Amino acid sequence: MYIASLGWDHAGWSGTFYPDDLPPEWRLTYYANEFRAVVVPAALWRRADVATAAQWAADTAEGFRFLLEGADIVPPLELTAALGGRYGGVAGAGGLPVVRWEGGADAATLRGLIEGLPADGVLLVVGAPPSLQVLRTAQTITQLLGRYG
Repeated sequence: MYIASLGWDHAGWSGTFYPDDLPPEWRLTYYANEFRAVVVPAALWRRADVATAAQWAADTAEGFRFLLEGADIVPPLELTAALGGRYGGVAGAGGLPVVRWEGGADAATLRGLIEGLPADGVLLVVGAPPSLQVLRTAQTITQLLGRYG
C-alpha cells in the first residue's frame, strides 16, 4: 500500500514543509525522507528523459517508490529502467488501484479508505497543494494497521 502525493514540487509547501533556503533541486530528497512514495504526474514523466529519471532514483533512498500517473500511453522501458528498483508501477489507468483524496485529515474517514484499498493500492493525496496533514495522518494509520512498508 502506498500513501503518496501527486508530485513533490509544490510552491505552497515552501516555507511550511520545505525550508525557505532549501534549493529546489533538493526538494525530492527532502520529500523522500518523510514519505515513501510519490505519484509522478503524467505531464512530468512524459517529458522526463533517462538522465532525469536516473537522477530521481539517485536522489532517493532504497525503499522509496516512484509511481507514474496512469495515462493513455505506457511508460517507456528506458524510463522505468532508469528508475530501477524505485519504479513502483503505474498508478491508475489499468495499473495499481487508486483512491484520490482531496478532503481533510479526519482519521476515521482515512482509516475507512485505507482499509478498503487492496495491498497494492494507492491513496493519492491531491490538492493545490496536497495536504501534508492528510499525508502524515494516512501514513500513521497505515503503520498502525500494519499495512505500510
